[in-house]
Amino acid sequence: MLALAFIPGLVLLFAVWKLDTVEKESPILLLKLFGAGVAVMLIDILLRTLGLMLLESTYNGTSIMFYTFLDAFIFTALIEEGGRFLALKLLTWKNKEFNYTFDAIVYSVAVSVGFLITENIVYIIKYGSALRPLAMLLPVFAQVVISIFMGYFYGLAKVAESKKDDKNKKMYLCEAVIVPTVIHGCYEMCVKTQSIAVMIVFALYVVIMTVVAVTIFLNSRGQDTEIEWGTTDIKEDDPFEINVTDLLHKSDKGGKEAGK
Repeated sequence: MLALAFIPGLVLLFAVWKLDTVEKESPILLLKLFGAGVAVMLIDILLRTLGLMLLESTYNGTSIMFYTFLDAFIFTALIEEGGRFLALKLLTWKNKEFNYTFDAIVYSVAVSVGFLITENIVYIIKYGSALRPLAMLLPVFAQVVISIFMGYFYGLAKVAESKKDDKNKKMYLCEAVIVPTVIHGCYEMCVKTQSIAVMIVFALYVVIMTVVAVTIFLNSRGQDTEIEWGTTDIKEDDPFEINVTDLLHKSDKGGKEAGK
């Protein structure tokens, strides 16, 4: 059972990384993104617990559907996707390795895999042998599919920034959060609503979303283009950014003074 927590996600991450044929991302960056996914999952447990406590304390029992909606879209989908997006942006937006559009999908998948492996381990600890393999495998594929949507819009936002298109940059960044949240929320609603009709809709939904995600993935990989970085893309006070020209100028000036 423990192998199911690790193997599917790691295999998918490795496959996505190998398919990035233009310029592979460094393992160190992917490890950081993976670790960020782990951190997001641990924070998600706290926020979700507090959110559900608040929801249960105010719930009067009049509408189970409204309760399910809030649980699925707000206390599950929004918190998880918002956390993963925040980790993604903090670690990669100003990183010079983010120089091709397909990179965004690789980054997004890396964060999701870290999140999901941690989630599966938590489930094993909580449910033990009572946890069914399908209950562990289905979320892995679902979240990887969702992460493709996030990475796609995130990459478009970076392209818009390189073109100084602030309007589209903001729009794509919003879509990088909203679209995955809606897809995830609908997924959770179907899972939490136990009926044959909903399960049929859920099966069709999963197939359609998977086909769309795979199409986006293949098109993004096939049309992988370089993102131009301008001089304003790096913060002037960035302590890790070295100005080679200034260093040479200072060295030359120091040499002249020593010669005097």
